[in-house]
Amino acid sequence: MSTGPVHKAIILRGPPGVGKSAVRDLLRAHLGKSVRYINLDAHWGKGEWRCAYPEFRYADLQLATEPVLVIELAWGEPDGLAFPGATRGANEWMGILKAAKREIFPFFLTAQWSDILKRLTDRHGHDGNHNVLAELGRASFYEHNHALFCYPEIPGITERTIDTTGKTAESVAEAIKKITGV
Repeated sequence: MSTGPVHKAIILRGPPGVGKSAVRDLLRAHLGKSVRYINLDAHWGKGEWRCAYPEFRYADLQLATEPVLVIELAWGEPDGLAFPGATRGANEWMGILKAAKREIFPFFLTAQWSDILKRLTDRHGHDGNHNVLAELGRASFYEHNHALFCYPEIPGITERTIDTTGKTAESVAEAIKKITGV
């Protein structure tokens, strides 16, 4: 029996305004140097070099040595990619985590529309209407389970839903720490 550390992957997924970034920051502060943060959405930006070299698109997951990975998914993926992105390609990157013998803890964070609107307005200011409307649009894709925002069911992986409505980021982070044992 191995006495090495248990390696874990905590996945935070959900629409803008549900508290993913705040929870991520609290987990990172709690775990210090034993955590690596990976934003899978960042890999699909326009001009991102990984789009040209898909064999490297999950190199961060493959090469990470930290005991805990905190992985964030928020934006869905652009339509028309030549290969599955982070959402549709979840079988691939979760397979990498499994092959690395990481215990996987996916969380879907959600909230009522009134909370999402308040958080987005607080984030962008009352004059940031364009940003708020754009992010509310993405949130509606989550609500309607659009294929570009929902990853497929993966055998052996159960995503836990946490409703962040009326909750502080601290209380959500505490719940995640308790479930994951970090």
